Amino acid sequence: MRRCGRLALSLTLAAASCQPLPHPFADDKPPAVLLALRDTAGVSIAPLVGPPAAAVGKQLADAMAKAFLKRDIPASDKTASLNSYQLYGRLVQSRPRDGRVTLLALWRLYDAHGKIVGKRSAEIVAAAGGGRAAADAPIARLASLSADRLVPLLVGNQPVAPAPAPAARRTRIAIDQVAGAPGDGATSLQTAIAAVLQRQNLAIVAPGGKADLRISVDVTVSPSVPGTQHVRIIWHVRRRDGTEIGTVAQQNDVPTGQLAGPWGAVAYNVAVAAASGLMQLVERGAPPADATQAANRPQ
Repeated sequence: MRRCGRLALSLTLAAASCQPLPHPFADDKPPAVLLALRDTAGVSIAPLVGPPAAAVGKQLADAMAKAFLKRDIPASDKTASLNSYQLYGRLVQSRPRDGRVTLLALWRLYDAHGKIVGKRSAEIVAAAGGGRAAADAPIARLASLSADRLVPLLVGNQPVAPAPAPAARRTRIAIDQVAGAPGDGATSLQTAIAAVLQRQNLAIVAPGGKADLRISVDVTVSPSVPGTQHVRIIWHVRRRDGTEIGTVAQQNDVPTGQLAGPWGAVAYNVAVAAASGLMQLVERGAPPADATQAANRPQ
């Protein structure tokens, strides 16, 4: 593989090519049409303040990042970029009454320049006590409700997308295993690349499902210079019979331990950076439209 300096994004077809991948993945911004966000690479969630225990605030911040990601909006409570929106929250908990408490989340969203975009709140009633395990479900509900209230502040006006082609005419892609990824990289990369490829009018099927093409990912992390780790990500695209069409490779140096927990927006930055190369391989390996239609036709 030919290298472009220390960082490279390469596509293996008949011959290799190389594009730079800025350090450390996070500067690759998804196109606005993909994420429907105004002038941003994502949302940075600040630590929450309020009377409830710090652990509860941390739990809600983590749940908020996951709720945004489920809505295809890059978000993280661990990392931030210069272009990120900044989300600040305050958590208020009522006194227990009849074995139940009210949790109120008050949110303030700022743009990258520190200008307030808007304020929103969300409230739920939950059972009092029970420890952290019992709080997981209500915290997830509060995060989901909060995300629903905040997303309209982030979504800009978009041209109406053309109606997708009938499912029978779309190439079916299975996102198989992600091997070797630290932290929640296996789940995050699967979710991110599925969201990205769906925007390319591809039908994403469940891992192990009937598909025209399959994508698997190998991630390796090795020591680099002090304080950093070298991350290499290889995307394999194969036909249904297992023959490999090609690979897309990404590599970068990141601070040691940065990917040991939630990947957050990094997973989407990686997926978007890889998408162009993956689509070239998909177009090369996709069956003809009539063959895809016949394969999808009920027997």
